[in-house]
Amino acid sequence: MERVHFNEEDDKKIKKYMKEFKDHPKCYTLVSKQMGNRISSKKIRQHWINKLNPSLCHDPLDEEEKSFINKWVENYKSQNPSADKIPWSKLILVMKEEFGKLRSENKVKNYWHPQQRQRERNTSQGPFGINHDTQSNNSQDLSGINHDRSNNDQGSSEIKKDPRMEISHLIN
Repeated sequence: MERVHFNEEDDKKIKKYMKEFKDHPKCYTLVSKQMGNRISSKKIRQHWINKLNPSLCHDPLDEEEKSFINKWVENYKSQNPSADKIPWSKLILVMKEEFGKLRSENKVKNYWHPQQRQRERNTSQGPFGINHDTQSNNSQDLSGINHDRSNNDQGSSEIKKDPRMEISHLIN
């Protein structure tokens, strides 16, 4: 499916039709039909929820909001360790109550995910248990090669295979 590029005319039509159909359970489908089905109801819904809804606050997140997001997600993860997804819609509602501003899920996720990746990069163990600490004397890469930087008896540095990473016994 081709990517939809919304223009100002599309935005005006969507706003107009959403005023007319906002209380209808299939409002996005009706808006799509009014626009000649050129844009799917799903794309219209996403565009409305993330950009056009007049209730949305488009200002940048302030430091207090950023801190709140980080604490809320940490708290949620600690209370729900088996959860693999964060209920962003719940966070959005809590933030609206706390700060009086409705934020789009995309705005909150676009703040949080890069922060999370940065935190993972800054730890010595990344998300997959790979040691990213380049300062250690002994390190291991994904090939299973142990890069022992200490000198051996001959006074030279030698690269040795780590037997724990060998898969030949699984193949035979």
